[in-house]
Amino acid sequence: MEEVYMSEEYSDVPWETTPAGLDIRASSSTAPDMFSNGASSSTSPHNPTLTTFALNANDALKVAISDSQKHGDGSGAFVTYAVNSKTTLETFPRSTMSTRRRFQDFVWLHRTLTEEYPACIIPPLPGKHRMEYITGDRFSSEFIEKRRHSLQTYMNRITRHPTLQSSVAMKKFLETGDLQGADAASKNRDSHVFEAISDVILNVTTKVRKPDERFVEFKDSVDKFEDNLKTVERLHVKLLKEQADLEYETSEFQGSLLTMGSMETQITEPLTGFSNTVREIAKLLKEKSQREEADFVSGIREYIAYCQSVKEVLRVRDQKQVDFEELERYLGQDVADREKTRSGRSDGSLTGYIRDKYNDFRNINQEQARKAKLDKLEVKITELEEAVEQSNRISTAFSHEVIKEMDLFNSVKVEDFKDILRDYTESQMEFYQKGLKVWDQIIPTLQNMQLDTADGDTARE
Repeated sequence: MEEVYMSEEYSDVPWETTPAGLDIRASSSTAPDMFSNGASSSTSPHNPTLTTFALNANDALKVAISDSQKHGDGSGAFVTYAVNSKTTLETFPRSTMSTRRRFQDFVWLHRTLTEEYPACIIPPLPGKHRMEYITGDRFSSEFIEKRRHSLQTYMNRITRHPTLQSSVAMKKFLETGDLQGADAASKNRDSHVFEAISDVILNVTTKVRKPDERFVEFKDSVDKFEDNLKTVERLHVKLLKEQADLEYETSEFQGSLLTMGSMETQITEPLTGFSNTVREIAKLLKEKSQREEADFVSGIREYIAYCQSVKEVLRVRDQKQVDFEELERYLGQDVADREKTRSGRSDGSLTGYIRDKYNDFRNINQEQARKAKLDKLEVKITELEEAVEQSNRISTAFSHEVIKEMDLFNSVKVEDFKDILRDYTESQMEFYQKGLKVWDQIIPTLQNMQLDTADGDTARE
């Protein structure tokens, strides 16, 4: 199988690419309606996708983020996390490694991976000052734990990627050592062809002239998925607000029961017990809301950010195609100009007409001028042909890698949401099971409620 090495504008993509002419499409895993948005494709059995490779990659590298520690005080304070890894990858110097990293080290890892693997869908890094984390002091135990949990999710997504997990940047990150002074891995860039074309300026806002339907479908599917996620987030935030109101009203209800118990002295004890039950229910409601916010809603928000990472890779792929199409257009223009010059015809433009008249006025030999122009055009066309060929190779190889990345994303997306929805279901079951247990405990007290009668006897309520 042919290897295509890409060196212009991004580093070599280390996965095998498909030979020219072979139609390779990403396969879509069966998913719930939330993921079914019309984009489907099939994969050649002779070309395993990243998903195939990822089946063995999930357990090849495990990284645990733990033991958060605060260092320093005031504006110089920061938090470090223990980063312990275990791997079976032969490319690592040791099977187990331990170090401590602060948040800016995770930023270094993310930036380096993004620079070195532009065709990869890099999972989003938790924002340093994301508002959903902040409940007060950013060095509070709650804030630090939420940050640690988000960083663990980020590392899980990096380590399950069969290419990112074995990258040089990952090795540096997991080993002990300073990262801030470390340079990104050197890139083999062969830009002399493009540098020689000083008059070619590619417009980054130019749209793709011949859109590839596969990537149009990918973009549409991600847009629809992101819209669905935003709807789920919006509605669940509304549910959390309603639950917060319910928790408040339940606490108010508990207070009114205590007041009633202090006034109704004959049934103070059962009313106090019932009040304590309602208080426990209010606590369970608060815990339920906090867990849903920390796990479910945060998971949805992280995937909304993940969609942005996907769309950025698709945007870069489109730009690679635009680069090729624009260079091809410039080449076509110069080839046409050469043919007109060879035939002795003017290019028909106002500029060409004025140039011819100017040459006549200066008694410039038209044949010599034509030959000089042809010589310049030949050099420029040769450079452009080389540039077009290289740009086409880059664009094609980049597209093949993005197809594999989309296949991987679609597969792990389903697996992630299995976990997210399973955890959400378990949290709901846990809430109602605990609530049932709390209510069961008050039943005997209520069944044994008695009221003193006027003649001194007791009557069961």
